[in-house]
Amino acid sequence: MPYDAAELSKASNAFNSARVLEEASRRKALEQLQTRRWKGGDVYSPHDLSGPEMRKWSVAQKRPRRDVFDVLGINPIKEYKNYAMMSEFMTDMGRIKHSKMTGLRPKNQRRIAKAIRRSIALGLMPSVHKHPHILAAENVGQLYGYRQ
Repeated sequence: MPYDAAELSKASNAFNSARVLEEASRRKALEQLQTRRWKGGDVYSPHDLSGPEMRKWSVAQKRPRRDVFDVLGINPIKEYKNYAMMSEFMTDMGRIKHSKMTGLRPKNQRRIAKAIRRSIALGLMPSVHKHPHILAAENVGQLYGYRQ
């Protein structure tokens, strides 16, 4: 049975739009890997696009300069019931963040770790914030440009 021109045109447009969307999502994923913001007229060599060279331009998260618990005069061990505060010092997978990321001095880092472990033991906090399968599905969705 022969197809008419309108049906072929619709099918062709749908295929082209799907291909354009796929290409746009691939381009967006690749742009996120580029840490240096290029401007018009910038001259570069292929070496500038290598991994070690791109790491030089990556914007690192700034570490807090002062210990927040000392500034506020709070003892972290007594805050084990404060879920919002405890979750700031944990990763999505439920691990306690390193002192390089939190900016806490060693004494308060140990205290916050103890408070987190205490709140998990009492059942006030989940031991894993998000299940690994859910995180993996979110990461795959973000890679292809899907929104949650």
